Amino acid sequence: MLLWMPWIQGNEMPNIILMLADDQGWTGTSLKMDDRLQDASSDLYRTPHLVRLAKRGMKFSNGYAPAPNCSPTRMSIQTGKTATRLGATDIINVVPRGGRTSFFYNRFYVNKPLILQLPIGDLPREEITIGEFLKTHHPAYRTAHFGKWNMGGGSPSDHGYDEHSGTTSNREGQQGLPDPKRSGEVTDQALAFLKRQAAKQEPFFMQVSYYAVHTPILARQETLDQYQDATSRQHLNKGYAAMTQELDEGLGAMLDAVDQLQLAENTYIIYTSDNGGEVSEGTITDNVPLAKGKTHVWEGGIRVPFVVSGPGIAADTQSNVPVIGYDLLPTIAEWLGASAHLPDHLDGGSLASVLKNRGMGSVQRGTPSMIWYYSAYRNHKHVTPEAAIRKGRHKLIWEIESDRFQLFDLDLDLSETTDLARFRPQVAADLKQELLDYFKQVGTKLPIRNPDYDPAKDPGLRSLQ
Repeated sequence: MLLWMPWIQGNEMPNIILMLADDQGWTGTSLKMDDRLQDASSDLYRTPHLVRLAKRGMKFSNGYAPAPNCSPTRMSIQTGKTATRLGATDIINVVPRGGRTSFFYNRFYVNKPLILQLPIGDLPREEITIGEFLKTHHPAYRTAHFGKWNMGGGSPSDHGYDEHSGTTSNREGQQGLPDPKRSGEVTDQALAFLKRQAAKQEPFFMQVSYYAVHTPILARQETLDQYQDATSRQHLNKGYAAMTQELDEGLGAMLDAVDQLQLAENTYIIYTSDNGGEVSEGTITDNVPLAKGKTHVWEGGIRVPFVVSGPGIAADTQSNVPVIGYDLLPTIAEWLGASAHLPDHLDGGSLASVLKNRGMGSVQRGTPSMIWYYSAYRNHKHVTPEAAIRKGRHKLIWEIESDRFQLFDLDLDLSETTDLARFRPQVAADLKQELLDYFKQVGTKLPIRNPDYDPAKDPGLRSLQ
């Protein structure tokens, strides 16, 4: 039965488009993500349509991905829960299947200093996704997911999506010419769905998950040619710039279609990324002034572009309120007047009041502090198991193997260069206890020492030699 929504004019239910980039860092676009800082955008990458979206709505200077890599973030966004609560502590590709181990398992889980709990390999069927929530409480909605899925768990149709691209992963984004990263193909699928829904006048939720800007770096020659004489003091890879531009062109086509189909007044558009930029393989990109990158819980791995436009959102505004991907399900529920029907044990909170109030206010979450936990090794990226918690301006990082806790004041030290743990010991102690209490609450099995570890046989270390 449909819920009564007198706050929506004419009981017209809003449309929602969620556009998710892959590995796009906070400084991975030409949109200045914080007007208070000089180095909060790229001087090489060209994303005029993301700038255009921000002019229509609100950008969040403190926008975060739920995890520092792919599958955990995608599961978290869909369910409104931290990746930690879900047990999504690494990508699904790690998990052995059918009696066969994977490259990631053999290299990064075998013979390590710590014995690690394996991550979940599939989005659990019992978890309620955005698609399922919408269709349960508002059956008129049509739902779609186009592009990269990478959550396992069967088909997207098993998780509430009427139309989709299948159980896609990174390899589908490596098809080669004429559309090297399939950005054009994903956009075309989304536009076709958009036009059908406009013709039918049915409300919809559509997630458009691009394969760009994940490696390998692929772009059309005509786009590459536009960067032949480009220079930059920060970003050097012109192929990456071209790939970024082609992703942005997809956003531009979406904005054009929303306008042409006269959907803009009743359509929310959300743009974000699944994690920060990849910095481990030479000159791919960098996240300066943020520290480190993908697979790290430092700011470079988790702070990402985050922009929202739609009804009631003041144009060209910036919010400095910290927000995170698992806030999206509660936000969508409030937009639809269905907050009372949200699943139990959510960690996220609605952004709706902040969006209505020109970016001011706060987000009331199920778990007040933001939590990240990456229980994995990536030797070539100098990553060992890490966890982090942010509360207000403070962020505590726990490097689990060395049992080192570091405290940062992000308002004063965005680059996370100065450990304040010994200067603010009570803040550090309180955040540490809150983090450990959360792990206990959600049943996280933390790593333990491996008494049989032999560095000479560590496959991750051998691969660096």
